[in-house]
Amino acid sequence: MNTNEQAGKTNGTEQTNNCEQTDQVGNVTVADNLDFAQLIEDLRLNVSENRFALLLLLPRSELFEMLQLLGKDQLLNGLKFFSKEKLMALIGGLPKEDLLKMLFTMFTNPNQLIENLPTKELYHFLRSDKIDKGQFMKTFELMPKENLSTIAGYLTKKNCDKMDKRELLHTIKQFEKFHLVDGMRKLDEKSLRNFVTTLTESNPKLYSEFSHLALFNVADRFARTDLIESMMNIDDSKIMNMLSELPDKLLALTVSQIDPQVFAALLLNNYQDLLTDLVTG
Repeated sequence: MNTNEQAGKTNGTEQTNNCEQTDQVGNVTVADNLDFAQLIEDLRLNVSENRFALLLLLPRSELFEMLQLLGKDQLLNGLKFFSKEKLMALIGGLPKEDLLKMLFTMFTNPNQLIENLPTKELYHFLRSDKIDKGQFMKTFELMPKENLSTIAGYLTKKNCDKMDKRELLHTIKQFEKFHLVDGMRKLDEKSLRNFVTTLTESNPKLYSEFSHLALFNVADRFARTDLIESMMNIDDSKIMNMLSELPDKLLALTVSQIDPQVFAALLLNNYQDLLTDLVTG
């Protein structure tokens, strides 16, 4: 190879390298020169439809991660895409304490929960090992004499109407707890519910002794919108897990509620190649 050919080849290689370097520098310059305000203006990120269009270009896994950048109200908005049937299926996966949080949010008074539980569930509750005989006796002390007479009469198989309250309590105390539960089956429903209400008011931890199914069935009576609003006190991570059931487009639509400046920062930090294509395209 002569000197001129070598020189030509060298110049060609240098020009190619220079072009590649220029392209690389050009790409870096496009991304580096962008700022929040410019990016928001250029891509019109203040418009949710534009944010949605960009989010559709991203992998589902990354959309899910972006959910943590949303506020609670925005996460709950995503739940509105679910039907009542699907929402209840998701709610069914929540632990009992979360169901109770929701119910106490939807009811104006905790006593309303007791009023809406079936009688069978109330007897199941009273048989709980977490409720001892001592708690029963303290609650009996607050009951009307007529109720105590009914229970004592069932337990002793005698007429106890002429006993005073102290005598009735002494008589009832002689029996085991499971006998007391049986005796309470003779009470009218209102008196039974009052007894359970008094128990739970004196020890709120006892609400967790109601079955998950019974609490779920009460929640199912509420409208979809009420259920969603009641999840304000549920952990964000649990709401996000529910939202993971959304189809891709609805997940992207939920994430499109993201603050424009937060989204701009995310794009600048993690999606410079995408920005370069968008800005130079």
